[in-house]
Amino acid sequence: MKQLIPIAFLILLCTCVSDILICAIAGPDACNGISAQRAPVTLNLTDASISRAEALRQINANLPVKVFFEEDQLPKSDISLDLKDATMREALDAILKGSVLDFVDYRDRVYVIGSAITIGTEFDAAYYAAVADRIEEDLPATSQGEPSGPAYIGTLESLGADGLATITGKITDQSTGETFIGATVQVENNTAAAATDIDGNYELKLRPGSYTMIISYVGFGANRREIKVNGSGEYDIALGASGTNLQEIVVTEQAADANVNRVQAGVQRLDLAQLEKLPTFMGEADVVKALLLNPGVSSIGEGASGFNVRGGEIDQNLLLMDNGALINSSHALGFFSTYNADVIKSVDLYKANMPARFGGRLASVLDVQLRDGNFDHFRVKAGIGPVTGKVMLEGPIVKDRSSFIFGARSSYADWALKLASVDEVKNSSTFFFDGNLRFTQRIGENSTLILQGYGSQDEFNYNETFAFDYQTTMGQATWKQIFSDKLYGDLSLVFSDYQSSQSDLRALTAEQVDNGIQYFTIKPKINFDATEKMQFEGGLEINRFTVNPGSRAPASDESFVDPAGLEDEQAMEASAFGSVDYAVSDRFSISAGLRYTNYRFLGPGTENLYEDDIPVRGGIIDSVRYGSGDLITSFNSLQPRLSMRFRLNGNASIRAGYGRTAQFLNQIYVSDSPTPSSQYQLATRYIPPFLSHNVSLGYFINKDNNNVELGAEIYARQIDELWDYRDFAEVIVNPSLETEILIGEGRAYGLELSAKRKVGTLNGLLSYTYSSTQRKIAGINGGEYYNSNFDKPHNFVATINWNPNKRNTLTANFTYGTGRPVTAPVGSYRVENGLSVPVYSDRNAVRIPDYHRLDLAYTLGKGYDETKKVQTSWTISLYNVYGRKNAFSVYYTQAPDRSNVANRLAVLGTVFPAITFNIETR
Repeated sequence: MKQLIPIAFLILLCTCVSDILICAIAGPDACNGISAQRAPVTLNLTDASISRAEALRQINANLPVKVFFEEDQLPKSDISLDLKDATMREALDAILKGSVLDFVDYRDRVYVIGSAITIGTEFDAAYYAAVADRIEEDLPATSQGEPSGPAYIGTLESLGADGLATITGKITDQSTGETFIGATVQVENNTAAAATDIDGNYELKLRPGSYTMIISYVGFGANRREIKVNGSGEYDIALGASGTNLQEIVVTEQAADANVNRVQAGVQRLDLAQLEKLPTFMGEADVVKALLLNPGVSSIGEGASGFNVRGGEIDQNLLLMDNGALINSSHALGFFSTYNADVIKSVDLYKANMPARFGGRLASVLDVQLRDGNFDHFRVKAGIGPVTGKVMLEGPIVKDRSSFIFGARSSYADWALKLASVDEVKNSSTFFFDGNLRFTQRIGENSTLILQGYGSQDEFNYNETFAFDYQTTMGQATWKQIFSDKLYGDLSLVFSDYQSSQSDLRALTAEQVDNGIQYFTIKPKINFDATEKMQFEGGLEINRFTVNPGSRAPASDESFVDPAGLEDEQAMEASAFGSVDYAVSDRFSISAGLRYTNYRFLGPGTENLYEDDIPVRGGIIDSVRYGSGDLITSFNSLQPRLSMRFRLNGNASIRAGYGRTAQFLNQIYVSDSPTPSSQYQLATRYIPPFLSHNVSLGYFINKDNNNVELGAEIYARQIDELWDYRDFAEVIVNPSLETEILIGEGRAYGLELSAKRKVGTLNGLLSYTYSSTQRKIAGINGGEYYNSNFDKPHNFVATINWNPNKRNTLTANFTYGTGRPVTAPVGSYRVENGLSVPVYSDRNAVRIPDYHRLDLAYTLGKGYDETKKVQTSWTISLYNVYGRKNAFSVYYTQAPDRSNVANRLAVLGTVFPAITFNIETR
């Protein structure tokens, strides 16, 4: 194409000069003749099969025009033409249809064919002038509503000196007017892409020409817009669902090529649109259960709260609800998530390689952002299932200025327990409730105030033998401010109170153990878009913790339990963070950050002193008393973060990441898994914070026009500061807990494989994880490495969706995982009095049986009529289809012959059917 450029310019120049000379020498009559000669020519060309090159050659041979083209640039396939009395523009449009080529015309006599980008790069002024004339002539007469043709943007005069046009705009919800944060704008067959900021604004730089924009956001699919860029200008986009177009929409909140284009290593984004279609326990859409479909994420089974990421423990995950951290992610002993899917805007899971703005946890960050209420009209959504019900209300307080959203869920599962065949289950009860309330006020054009609250309550009683009771209260205030097109920030204040209790309900041993944690957070953050390729983020995060380590009290008059309690503990965790995202080139991008944390363990409190500063049972030689606010001990941690992405070609990339993490708040438990009432422990002089190095390297490739995503990632974690418990440790209400803890190190490594097909009649995902998580602590297992409690070498998940049409979805989900490790008796011996004493294996050297389960779900979606004010949907599911009695744990009893007998404890050992009815107004 470059060879045509000087020829085209020479012809254009000669034509202009000759016209001027003829008019000047021959007079007006000659000029009139020229005008007549240049009257638009028409063309008759009909052929059922002809090459584009031959069609252009026929034009050059038979008409008084000249078309310049390079045959190698033309598509090789033949075309069918049926042109009668067509203008040259109509003819060339027909010949070039379906290709990436365009043409420039000069006074209907000279035409140059080539790539719009190539032409625009090589001779800006003439090309832009010709395109400007052509666009002006082709503009539609009206632009009411959604244009059926392309959108025309800008004028010639608005171009930058570099020949680039700057396209800016805002992306909103067509029905509510709410702006979208993090919506992606991708230009098809081009590297240009952008994501919207906190106010829904985006910016792109493009050369003049014709493009297809792909705009994606959660629940709105991949929307396509055709544009013709003539110069810089604004292009606002309102997204709305369309029942007739669902077959062509990829329901995702990410760009079509996000799998290969993302810079941040080890991040998974949850597709919220698929939540209600997944098979669930008792029909409740569950964020945490959906996360378990991703590689590297697992749990130890039903009845276990939380989730494990790359072998980490559940308290090593930072669970965010906007800027507030949740202490517990589960209801009903792990069967339901504390996140209400109806009020969620986005869910991102950062696996080890986390941005610098996050800290305080070792393994991962679950960043859940809630959405604003509807600013335009009121909306109601409700659902009822066999054991849970929910309702969501939203709408404007002052239209377009302020809004609210309220969501609440509650359970009523006791009737289902009464149907059980086991008396202990019949005599049990469970209940949970949670609620979210969010108020958003827009102040002027650049400021937003958000006030929100969250509360939850859980109760569980097993056969009047033991019980759990725990609750969360959290409030947040956030101020968002736009200072300029490039500078914006926010300030958040968070208060949270988590209280829990565990009760022994047997008369003689009846007791109630209470513990809890309160924290207050202030977090100012600023973002600066220095250039199109470089963005900065920085801020502070200050947390003030107050922890109740535990108190014990008798729960009946007959109880022999003595009351005891520990003094509250205080700590301050202050962090400064900064990061930069830089696109070095179209292929290579980096995201680098640094987080510095100063942790201070504060009084009032008493610190025990030991011989040689080594805590041992019964080894206290003295103690020191500290007053309120006095510094007891402190730790400093410098935590660099780095992620890099190199794009190999248009559909493949390599991603690598490194992160240093530190954790100053840990959960205390010695059972097989933590319970909701497990206590929390701040870092002290004798109980140091956890510290780790995390690295990952992955290869990602997309196929079938980005519809198929494939990925392979290896990771490793070296924990250079870690602790575990002595054998038979006593941790509940222990004033010298440090004597029950041993310090050592840990390691984890693994391979994650994933495959995903996003759309089509048959779609779904496959994921496989191989992992190993081990610890090495002096005094345990002879000082050799042993498996951690959450080491599960193999984990496989397959989710298959069958969509015969728009409304109906049949989903099958199969899960397999290696049984978790336990410490078990492997023999016994008798002592002189005849008692049999068990001999235990090394720490976590035995595994319980492997876990596997099949679930099915059928979803009848909302109807096609988008004008209906009330719409309904149904989900029918079967959980644990073949009734697998998966072992939560294995306990041992002694047979009459005094041998050890293994007993399997299965929390769910049968199939659980459920049907959920949803109703919503528009």
